[in-house]
Amino acid sequence: MAQGVEFPQLVERTMNAFADALGADGAALMLVDDHDRLRAVAGSDDDGRRLEPVREQTGSGPAVESLARGVDVTVDDLRAARPLGFPAPAGRVSGIRAVLTVPLRADDRLIGTLDFHDRDSREWPPAKVRAGERLGELMVMVLRTLAIRHPFLGSRGEQVK
Repeated sequence: MAQGVEFPQLVERTMNAFADALGADGAALMLVDDHDRLRAVAGSDDDGRRLEPVREQTGSGPAVESLARGVDVTVDDLRAARPLGFPAPAGRVSGIRAVLTVPLRADDRLIGTLDFHDRDSREWPPAKVRAGERLGELMVMVLRTLAIRHPFLGSRGEQVK
């Protein structure tokens, strides 16, 4: 790791690299806090950084559903009516239409979600979903590495192991 690079910049760079790797317009990371609520941590672009707090405020969206069910959630058009879309968060963030959310697991425990988004509506083919899952696994490895260097990381006051 480059000396002098702070945690937020490092995670933001990781989000940018993951979005590029998947061919998405952006990526965002949400982690579970000490009260078992998802909290926005980082995003690769302004749209992603705006969407994550909206999910916190509304208590709905692909990340919330992914964490609650422990499964990948794909949304071809965020503005579509439920159950296919999430119009409440979509109405507050106009720059995002399609979302892929993968749950993040460490030691069989859900610790957060990794979200990918596109500005245009689109389908998420199985190969892209699998690639998103692999990037989620890589994100957990990154978080573990950062936790060793920055012990304040991790939910419930413990390091991510």
